[in-house]
Amino acid sequence: MSNEEDDEYEYAQDELRELFEDINENTANSQRKSFLSIVGENPLVPIGMGVTTWFLLRAARTMNSDASAFNKALQGRIFAQAVTVGIMCVGAMSMTRSSYERQISRDIVSEITIDPREKT
Repeated sequence: MSNEEDDEYEYAQDELRELFEDINENTANSQRKSFLSIVGENPLVPIGMGVTTWFLLRAARTMNSDASAFNKALQGRIFAQAVTVGIMCVGAMSMTRSSYERQISRDIVSEITIDPREKT
C-alpha cells in the first residue's frame, strides 16, 4: 500500500470508530432514559424486579444444599414475577386509558372552541 492509501485507511477507521462511539453513547443514554421513564411512570415495577432478583439469587444460593428451600425460593420468584407483570399490565392499561381520556377532552375542547374569524 502506498502512503496515500494508508492515510485513507486510517481516516476511514477513525470515522468508523467515532461513529460507533456515538452510537454506543446514544444507546446508553436512551436505555437510561427508558429505565428512568419506567420508574417514573410505575415505581412498583423496579421494586418487583428487585424482589424477583432476590428470590432468584436465594434459589441459586440454596440449589445444592437444601431442596425444600430451593423450591420455596423458586416459588417465591414465580409469584414475585407474576405480581410484577400484573403491575406492568395495570400500569399500561391506566396509561392507555388516561391518554384516551386526554384525546377525548382535546376533541371536546376543539369542538367547543369558536374561531373568531368565523362568521356566525
